[in-house]
Amino acid sequence: TLIAILLNSLFWMVGIHGGNVVNSILKPIWLMNSDANRLVFQADPTAQLPHIITEPFIDNFVYMGGGGATIGLVIVIAIIARRKRASQLTKAMVPLTLTPGIFNINEPAMFGLPIVMNFSLLIPFVLAPMANAIISYSAMASGLVATTTGIAVSWTMPPILSGFLTTGGSISGAILQIVCIVVDVAIYWFFYQAVEKRNLELEAVSV
Repeated sequence: TLIAILLNSLFWMVGIHGGNVVNSILKPIWLMNSDANRLVFQADPTAQLPHIITEPFIDNFVYMGGGGATIGLVIVIAIIARRKRASQLTKAMVPLTLTPGIFNINEPAMFGLPIVMNFSLLIPFVLAPMANAIISYSAMASGLVATTTGIAVSWTMPPILSGFLTTGGSISGAILQIVCIVVDVAIYWFFYQAVEKRNLELEAVSV
């Protein structure tokens, strides 16, 4: 799964739809795992489910905000835009990226910011979804958080709500998503600060 996440992010970074290339290969396995969990859950809702890595796990816990777990990035952009000395680009990107990002649609950020071919954001673009996968897998494997039950939830379902629904109505799924979002914000924060500094320098030169 971590290798798939790495390849997904690297493809996106050079302008190739990582989800269509990488995830489509593994999707049959993830869907099979989801259905196996569904059958067990339907038979006995209290039983231990056999699989952690499923389609809902990938869509709703790893890729929150879209490829690269960019929910963290769009929140960082929204926070920095509130500064008095925020760059015009950052201010302009907030309405374009925040609302779609909440629904896991990140093309405005991918091509508008941009993230594609912007190698200053490569490290967080790889690290954020990997961190989500490791944290979520560990939390579910340890029993702290309920496993996804095979309930079909659209990938556009906003985080927190999707975590609650995919784990069969467990609040632990929503809390896990909040933890992952905080981690994503922390990962993107330093790197976007550097991007913002460059934006301000470029704007100062052009004035």
